[in-house]
Amino acid sequence: MNYGQKAKELLLDLKRSDFIPPYNKDTVRDALSEISLHFQELEDIQTALHRANPENSTRVRVDRSLRPPLLLHDAAIKRNKRCLLAYHVHRLEKLKRLRWDTTAALPPHVKSLLDEAEVDFYTGYDKLVSRFNDKLGGGLDLNSNVQPPEEDLIEVRVVKSGLGTIVTDYGEVSLDLGTTHFLSRGDVEHLIRQGSLQQIDGEETS
Repeated sequence: MNYGQKAKELLLDLKRSDFIPPYNKDTVRDALSEISLHFQELEDIQTALHRANPENSTRVRVDRSLRPPLLLHDAAIKRNKRCLLAYHVHRLEKLKRLRWDTTAALPPHVKSLLDEAEVDFYTGYDKLVSRFNDKLGGGLDLNSNVQPPEEDLIEVRVVKSGLGTIVTDYGEVSLDLGTTHFLSRGDVEHLIRQGSLQQIDGEETS
């Protein structure tokens, strides 16, 4: 028997796919069945050992001829488990990334690729992110500008109190005394000139 082949096929499916392949329920089931068979083989060996040592069930002496199959079945179980975990974790990470990229309901063409449990995961993750975003308040949207542009952003420190908040492309920012922020130069250059903010990267506006 070619142990681990079914679990390997799952990972190859991922490698061949640009996003995620259709959930391969049959191959997952086959890999789980193989794990069960290995467990059964180990139990059969254990039962045989206890029968051969009926007087000392707590310390069973393992015959040398039985060590290879014990190690083989144990290694096969662990390998199949790792492959199954990698397969499912990879798919869930793709769904999480999709939630941040689209900020919308699960697209039908993606939903058709998923197992029912994966659809439930996406729905639950979407609700979790939405609740967290709502609790932030202040007009801040975690889904916008996930990767801020490197150009025209400067780091500033608030050196005067009573500045309140400013509205930027990324939402409202509270300029509390002593806090630091990465902000667009155009949004804060006038405050730097007034001495209310200090640019802390060595390029203060004169």
